[in-house]
Amino acid sequence: MQLAKPFLSVFIAAACSAAIAGSDPPAARTVDTVDHDFGLSLPDPYRWMEGEDNAEFNAWLGAQGAASRARLDALPTLAHWRERLSAAAGASTTHRGHQLVGDRLFFLRAQAGSEDVLMVRHGDGGERTLYDPNAVEGGASIGGFSVSPDGGKVAVNVGFGGNEIGEIALFDVASGERLDDTRKPVWSEFRANWLPDASGFFYTRMRDPGDGEDPVQGMAAYLHLLGQPQSADVLVARAGADDALRIVPSDFPSVHVSAGSDWAVLDISGARASGRACVARLADAVAGHAAWRCLVTDADNVQGAGLHGDTYYLLSAKDASRRRVLALDLRDPQAVPATAKVVVPEPADAVLTEISAASDALYLKSMHGGLDRVERLDYASGARTPVAMPFDGAVYLMRTHPLQAGALLSLEGWTTPAKVYRFDPAAGTLADTGLGTITSMSFPDLVSEEIEATSADGTRVPLSVVHRRDLAKDGRARAIVNGYGGYGMVSQPFFFPVLLEWTQAGNVLADCHVRGGGENGDAWRIAGSGPNKQRGVEDFIACAKELARRGYSTPARTGGFGGSMGGILTGGAYTTEPDAFGAMVVQSGIFNPVRLLAAKNGANQIAEMGDPRTEAGMRQLLAMDPYQRVRDGTAYPPLLLVTGAVDQRVAPWNSGKFGARVMAAAARTPVWFRTDDQFGHFATNVNAAALEFADIFAFFDAQLED
Repeated sequence: MQLAKPFLSVFIAAACSAAIAGSDPPAARTVDTVDHDFGLSLPDPYRWMEGEDNAEFNAWLGAQGAASRARLDALPTLAHWRERLSAAAGASTTHRGHQLVGDRLFFLRAQAGSEDVLMVRHGDGGERTLYDPNAVEGGASIGGFSVSPDGGKVAVNVGFGGNEIGEIALFDVASGERLDDTRKPVWSEFRANWLPDASGFFYTRMRDPGDGEDPVQGMAAYLHLLGQPQSADVLVARAGADDALRIVPSDFPSVHVSAGSDWAVLDISGARASGRACVARLADAVAGHAAWRCLVTDADNVQGAGLHGDTYYLLSAKDASRRRVLALDLRDPQAVPATAKVVVPEPADAVLTEISAASDALYLKSMHGGLDRVERLDYASGARTPVAMPFDGAVYLMRTHPLQAGALLSLEGWTTPAKVYRFDPAAGTLADTGLGTITSMSFPDLVSEEIEATSADGTRVPLSVVHRRDLAKDGRARAIVNGYGGYGMVSQPFFFPVLLEWTQAGNVLADCHVRGGGENGDAWRIAGSGPNKQRGVEDFIACAKELARRGYSTPARTGGFGGSMGGILTGGAYTTEPDAFGAMVVQSGIFNPVRLLAAKNGANQIAEMGDPRTEAGMRQLLAMDPYQRVRDGTAYPPLLLVTGAVDQRVAPWNSGKFGARVMAAAARTPVWFRTDDQFGHFATNVNAAALEFADIFAFFDAQLED
């Protein structure tokens, strides 16, 4: 999204004025706005900051960002961290997104911290570049890609200038040429889903961001046949349409098919763990007259699926918090999850997290104490066979192809670089593709520990800690504790040298697995969602205290960190027990959920947080709202708020309102803003992440003192 010229002129003038003056920018003005929904009293003195293309807010935020930039640049350890983290970013070549089609392996490669480049490796070992976004003027990035079943074409999700709203670009693999089948606007998460004969694909299109409406609402699934203009694409399903499907406006319809199956699946999902699913004959869907049979509802709590022939496999958490796998015969018109065959029962000591269908078997991934295991479920016999992995770690990639046997599997640990293997079921062996993380960096002096913290209600909360082997647990180390706690998402070991440099320098890095995530199954998610959000906040505070209790650090030397939905968590901890932290850093955080529907992508969050249009929903949103919980006269710890001008997920005014409110309530508290007009919801390459974390580490160095 390009910024309007009037905004740029105001931004530059305000920013330069603040920087030249060398003083704090003016305090944010306030308005006398108080909402009284459902008899509540909700003061909102910074309501004026809301809205898209708000020139006054953008100018205020720009001035804050310029002043904070000057403060960050003056920090004594910033140059050290920039040098160290830039070296870490440039020392590794990373690979991700692997897809094997025939004897060709497609993947994304990032060298020296640059944007991912789409590559293909042929059966003879030769490699070619298919698309390099680093060569695009103004900047571009790849959000993902999808290869046609015959391996002849690839559809690439491309974003520009840090924006996740972009386009699907189509490339011919043999020639490398870009085809005229670009489709937009498309959210980077929604890949093209190819027809089995590669004649076209289903895709999910957004509203035009320029029409003044929330582009995340009213999204629609289309069928595109190659060579046809976008105007000829066939509408399959639209959110908000008054039809038999009854898809609510904030949901996301997407169509999935699988080579070797005569069925099409219409997934209806959103920002929640479960979703709906409807099925129809693929031929009918392609012809434009599908009679969708909706057999999975949100109440069925299905959190994953796989299609193989006429069998639809479901990863279900209904009446099974650690999940189980069900099988539906789609030829049976009465098939529903309630009467489905259980092919994998709920495990007693693990959490089933993913299923993926290959030609030979259904592959299962389960998590045991944060570490992954992979099994192969034979279609014919139902026998389950473990896949022997070289070491204990996290499996982020479990990719299968419906017409090929075996799977691509990745494996990594907190201090162990990722490797990507090809599993051969006939031989029962793993072959290293050589396309994991290739790095000159090693961290033999670091160790990881899995401990627990005791939350306010007595619940034991898993806590992962990484530190130097020779760390003296005397409370002198600085510590960062990270948390998220939303949508059932799981935080597992991952290898990222930029972060490990923090621990290599003698500091502590901790990951608090709060309720609201999925680490201990679906009950753990529910225990920290909606009306239970405060339980996750209490877990986060408990983790910080546990670091102090065990001598890793002290509250004054412990910094909290989170982002996005983690803004509810970190902002909640910040306002609930400010003395538990020496500083807080929040990236693109949600801070004002009672105003959920005032922001684009807001309605999509109702299932996770609550509906402000109902009294019960508004009350639970108020209970978790960090902005509404700021109290005058409270001594809050230093705060750094990281925002991106083109963030399409969380409106930057969340950070603006929260920061302004803390400034007014606690005049002595440093509140800094790190802003970037080419930054979206997160960094799109490692170099940008290195610069961001250099600022964060230097900020923590300066603020986490006794």
